[in-house]
Amino acid sequence: MQAPAGFIIQLSFLDFDLEEAPGCIYDRVVVNTGNTDVKFCGPTASGLTLNSTGNVMELSFTSDFSVQKRGFSVSFRHVAVALRNQKVNISRGNGQFTEVSNSVTMPTLSQLTLCFEVERSSQKRREWIFSYYDGSGNEALSLGSDQSGMKVIVDGVVCPVDSIISSANFTSSMRPYCVLWTSSNGRLGVYFNGNYWAKTCSSSGGHSVPAGGQFRLGGQHSFDGNIYNLRLWDYAMTVQQLHALSCDTVGNVIDWDNSHWTIPSGSAQTDTTLSCSVSPPSNTPLTTSCDSPALGCPAASSPATTDSTNTIHATNAISHAPQTTSSTPAVSSATTNHPATNPTTHGKSNNTRVKP
Repeated sequence: MQAPAGFIIQLSFLDFDLEEAPGCIYDRVVVNTGNTDVKFCGPTASGLTLNSTGNVMELSFTSDFSVQKRGFSVSFRHVAVALRNQKVNISRGNGQFTEVSNSVTMPTLSQLTLCFEVERSSQKRREWIFSYYDGSGNEALSLGSDQSGMKVIVDGVVCPVDSIISSANFTSSMRPYCVLWTSSNGRLGVYFNGNYWAKTCSSSGGHSVPAGGQFRLGGQHSFDGNIYNLRLWDYAMTVQQLHALSCDTVGNVIDWDNSHWTIPSGSAQTDTTLSCSVSPPSNTPLTTSCDSPALGCPAASSPATTDSTNTIHATNAISHAPQTTSSTPAVSSATTNHPATNPTTHGKSNNTRVKP
C-alpha cells in the first residue's frame, strides 16, 4: 500500500480470526509498517490500528491447507501528516535526492541564516549535509566535511570552519544547528548547544549566493543520517533571535513544510519524539490479554485531511480483489474455495498494493 507524499497509511483490523499456533507457523498476517514487521494469528488483532512510519506499508497473508477459520477484514486510509512530524533520510541513494520544490523561488542572498536538526547513523570521510547549485551546476552553498575538515562553501569559495564546528559535533542524537553568513564582512557563524561561534572568511566577502538554483539534501557524498526542520532566511539573525527561535518561526525562503519539498517515497519517517512534532495519529498499543505470546499475540519480529477508506476481506484460501476506480470507499471481498497450500491474498485499490 502506498500513499502520496505527505501521507501515511493507517490500517485497521475490523475482524480477525486465524488458526493459532506457536510463532504463527501455520496461518499468519504480517504487517510491515516501514521499519517493523508485526506478525498476527489467532483472534488477537481485532480492533487494532497500525500506522506506517512513511508513506508505504506492506501486508502479507499466509495460510496452510488445514484448519480453516473465519479469516480477517482490514480497512486502510491515507492520513495527511505535517512535515514537522517527519524526519527525512539524507542518504537515500539510488540517485534519489530530497530537493526543494520548483515552486519555491530561491532569491539572491547577500546574507543568510540556515537552521536544521540532524542525527547521524554513521560517519564517513566525506559527507555533505546540504548543497545548493546555481543554474550552471556550480556549488553555490553547502555544508559538509572531507579529509581536510569541516567547511562551508559560498558562491564557490571554500571556507574552513573546523575552528568553530567539526564533524564530531554531529552525533546520533537529533540536535539543532544554525549556519549564518554575511557578505559585507565575510563573517561565518554557527549556533548550537545554545552557543554562538563565528569567524571571518574574508575571501567570501563581496560574494552572493545566486538566485534560481537547486537546493537539495546531501551532496555528491551525502551525510549518513536524518535531517529535520530545515529552514532558510534571507538575513543573518542576531544572537538574541537565535535564542528565541521557535517551532513556529517560519523560514521566509525555505520552510519545513510539505509544499516546499519534493521527497522520494520512503525517505520521510514519522517520529513522535521530534522537537516540533504535533499530535500525529496514534497506533493502538500492541498489548492484549493473550495467555501466551507464542499463541497469536502480536509481537515485533524486527526493529521497527484523510483520503478514501478501503476494506479488504480474506479467508484461509486463495482470493483476488479486483482493482476499483470508484470515488466511494472500495470494498474487496473474498469467498472461500477449496483449501490450498500457502495461498496469498492480493488486493489493489486507488494506487494501493497489498502483496505477499
